[in-house]
Amino acid sequence: MPAPSHRKSAPFQDQWGAALILGLLWVGFGAASYAILGYPRSLPILVLSALMLLIAGRVQSDAERKRWATPIHRLARELNALADDPQLPFELTYAPELGEVLRALRELKKVWHPVPKADPPSSLNLTLSSGEFSSQQITDSLTRSALLASLTPGNDSLDVSLSGDFSTTDMVSRLESRTLRWIESSAAEQEFLGWELKQLREMSFLEIVHPDDYERARDELRAAISKGEAHGLILRIKTARGKPKAIEMNVGARYGADLTVSHLRCHITDVTAKIRAERELRLRTRELTQVNEQLRHINRELEELKDRYSDLYQNAPAMYFSLDEQGRLLECNDTLLRTLGYRRDEVIGQSYERLLPEWRRSLFAGRFADFCLNGKVEIESQWVMANAETIDVWVSGTTVVGSGGRLLHTRIVAQDVTARHRLEAELREKNARLAVTIDELSRKNKEMDEFTYVVSHDLQEPLRTLIAFSDFLLRDCGDKLDSNGQEYVRYLVDASRRMRALIHGLLTLSRAGRVTGDFATVNLEEVMSLLKADLGELIRSKGAEVRTVGVLPTLWGDRDRIGQLLANLIGNGLKYNQSAAPWVEVGTRVDEPGPWLTLYVRDNGIGIDPQFHTRIFQLFRRLHTREEYEGTGAGLAICSKIVHAHGGRIWVESEPNQGATFFISLRRSPPEPSMPQTEVTHAT
Repeated sequence: MPAPSHRKSAPFQDQWGAALILGLLWVGFGAASYAILGYPRSLPILVLSALMLLIAGRVQSDAERKRWATPIHRLARELNALADDPQLPFELTYAPELGEVLRALRELKKVWHPVPKADPPSSLNLTLSSGEFSSQQITDSLTRSALLASLTPGNDSLDVSLSGDFSTTDMVSRLESRTLRWIESSAAEQEFLGWELKQLREMSFLEIVHPDDYERARDELRAAISKGEAHGLILRIKTARGKPKAIEMNVGARYGADLTVSHLRCHITDVTAKIRAERELRLRTRELTQVNEQLRHINRELEELKDRYSDLYQNAPAMYFSLDEQGRLLECNDTLLRTLGYRRDEVIGQSYERLLPEWRRSLFAGRFADFCLNGKVEIESQWVMANAETIDVWVSGTTVVGSGGRLLHTRIVAQDVTARHRLEAELREKNARLAVTIDELSRKNKEMDEFTYVVSHDLQEPLRTLIAFSDFLLRDCGDKLDSNGQEYVRYLVDASRRMRALIHGLLTLSRAGRVTGDFATVNLEEVMSLLKADLGELIRSKGAEVRTVGVLPTLWGDRDRIGQLLANLIGNGLKYNQSAAPWVEVGTRVDEPGPWLTLYVRDNGIGIDPQFHTRIFQLFRRLHTREEYEGTGAGLAICSKIVHAHGGRIWVESEPNQGATFFISLRRSPPEPSMPQTEVTHAT
C-alpha cells in the first residue's frame, strides 16, 4: 500500500492562510476607512471585516478537523484489514504522532513470537517512519510500568527468582494475586517485619494488617489487580515483635504471557514517625483551631463589650471628661457636648476655664492645684453653654498618677443640677407656704372642734328645758288640750329628743378625732369582753350572738376610741338585722405580714348596696327612714374619724341581703419614729 504524502493537508493549510490574509486585509482596510471616512460611512466596511475574520476562523477549524480525520480513517481501515490478514504490511508514515503506539505493538510482536530466526506466517511486519527504540529499553519500560513480567527465554512460566532485584535496601516484595501470600521479600523488608522469607511465604499480607484497616487493604489490593496499580495506600500493621507500625504501600500488577496478573510487586515505606507527627500536628492544629475559635469568640465579646461600654460612656446620663496636667480637656463624652451645645473640636484641647463664667475663671488655677495635690475633688460650680446661658453643675473627680508620681490625667464626672436647684427652691417655697397653711388649718380645726363642742354643749340646755316643759305641759295641762293639741305637744317632744340625739352625735364626732389618752398596747380580747357586757341588754333583746374568731391580737392606739369603734360597728350589725338568729363576729386576717393588721366585723344583717359603700361614712347620711330604723346617721362617720385618727383606713364589702363585712387596718406596734401622742386631727 503506497504511503500517502505529508502534504496531504497542504490545501487546507493554504485555504486557512488565504482566508486569514484576506481577513487581515479587510480589517486593515476597515481601519483605514474609519480613519478617513469616520464612523457612519465606514460602518459597512467594518462589519464586512469582522465577517471575514469569522469566515477565516471557520475555515481553520474545518482544515484542522480534515487534517486529522483522513489519517484516522486510514488507520482504522488498515487495522481492520490487518485483523483479517495479519501478513499484510503495516505502515504509518502519514501519522508520525502515533509512533509510540507502533513501538509498543512491535514489542508485543516480539513477546508473542520470540523466535529470532524467521517470522512465522502470523507475525506482524511493523515499519516505523521515524525513531527507533531497542528491545531491552522497551521491555524495561513496560516492566517498570507494571505491564509485563520478565519471562525466561523459551519458557512461558514465571521465574520469580529472576524478576526484580531483591538485594536492594528498599523494602520490596512480591505477593500472590489470589491469596496475597509472600513470594519474595527483600532483606530490608524482612528485617523491618521481623519474619524470615520462609515464614513470610506461609503468611498472607492481610494477616499483619490492623483489624480496622483489614477491609480497606483487601479492597485496595483487589482493585490493584483489576486496575494494574495502587499508590499511596496507608495501612497500620503489626510486626513480629508486636510493635504497631504505619506503612505507605505502592503496588503494581505483573502480567504473564497470557496477559493475566501473575503477582503483585509491592514497595513499602515505614511512615510511622510521619503519621505520628501528622497526628500530633492534626491534634495541635485542632487545639490551635479551638484556641483560635475561642480567641475569636473572646474578641467578638470584647468588641461587643467595647461597643457597649463606649455607648455607655458616650450616652451616659452624666457628663464625663478628663483633663491633662495643664488643665486642658483631653476627652469628653457626647452627653457633655449635647448638654452644653459645643462641637467636639471646640472643647478638646481647650482649657477647662472656657467652661466657667468670667467671675470664676480666676479661681480655677488655685483649685486645680489643690485637686492635683489631694487627688480628688467634689464641688458645685457653674458652666457657660454655647448659647451663653449658665447652668449649675456638680463636679466630682480623681487624678491618675504614673509610676514616677507625675500626673497623667484626671477622671471627672459632672451632673447638671440646675433643674434640681430650681425644684429645691420651689419645694422650699411650697413647704413654707404649706407650713403656714397647715398651721392655719390646725388652728381652724381646733377652733372648729371648740366651736362644735361649745355649740353642741350650749344647745343641749335649751333642748332640756324644751323637753322638760313639754312633759310638764302634757302631764299638767293635758286634760285641757284637745286631741290635736296633745298630738302637737308629742311631736314637739319627739323632735326635741331627736335634736338632742343629733347634738349628742355631733359632740361625739368632734371628740372622735381627739385622742383621749396616750397611745399604748390595746388588748382586743379585753375590749371585746367589756363590749359584750355593755351591749348585753341589746344582745338579749335581739336574741343575738356576738362572737370572736380565734385569739384576737393586740393593737397600738387609744383604747377608748378603739372600743367606741367596735361598739358602733357591732351595734349597727345588730340593729340593721332582720334575721331570726342575728350574729356578729369579730376577727383578724391570719398570717398578714408587716406592721399593719386588718380587723374585720362581719354580720348577717340586711347588707348594703355597693353604690352606697362610700356614702355611709358621711355625717348624718342615712339609707333608711326613722320609722324603719332609729338613729342619726353619725355612727359610721364617727368610726371613720376614729380610724383616720389612728392613721389607718376603713372600708366595707357587702351586697343587699348578704350581710356586711367592715375591714379596719390598724397598726400592730408604734411606728418609727413613734407617732406623736398629742392630739391628731384628720380631714374626713
